[in-house]
Amino acid sequence: MLNDDYDLIDNPTPRCACMLVLDVSGSMTGDPIDELNRGVKQFVDEVSADDFASNAIELGVITFGGVVLEPVSMVPLHQVEIQAFSAGGQTPMGEAVTRAIQTLDDRKRDYKNAGVSYYQPWLVLMTDGAPTDSYEAAAARLKHIAEQKKVLVFGIGIGDYCDFEVLSKFCPSERPPKRLAGLKFVEFFAWLSDSMKRVSTSTPGTEIALSSTGGWETIGI
Repeated sequence: MLNDDYDLIDNPTPRCACMLVLDVSGSMTGDPIDELNRGVKQFVDEVSADDFASNAIELGVITFGGVVLEPVSMVPLHQVEIQAFSAGGQTPMGEAVTRAIQTLDDRKRDYKNAGVSYYQPWLVLMTDGAPTDSYEAAAARLKHIAEQKKVLVFGIGIGDYCDFEVLSKFCPSERPPKRLAGLKFVEFFAWLSDSMKRVSTSTPGTEIALSSTGGWETIGI
């Protein structure tokens, strides 16, 4: 167990891992990256302000723009320090999703080893374009585990040039991707923070993780 994971022993609160997989490629330059930064900061601030949720929710961030990076490892949200993202490069979305799946699998194993209860993790995939790498295997794997209820996947398309046909290949059939209306990142992350806080007060193993996403139908256009 890593030193950081002693928190799992000191704080046995049931956990819910939330992974943000964010497109920061060159096409996100300007207002899109600025609004994304605002939205993610708001999400962290709002959930951190909730004493219970800040210990129950763990956040990881993977970005893909030229290269795939993990600026935030999977840690309790109250420990997260967000640095502003910058835009540049191409869109290696397949590699980013593969890394996200592995990170979530590893974290679930940590929970099991520490005897900590957990909710099925959430994965938010946001992009304004289409992958520039080989993405098919990653998309098929993510869709498969989502449809097996092993992870809740939320696909968000940004702007007018997102390839929704491709994005839908990463998402379960019962929850197709949504187009973000305008650049309403703040509104989306407000919905996400509210949903995560409600999940954190539920009982692991119940269907609350799904029922709490009822507002999902209001996201988008």
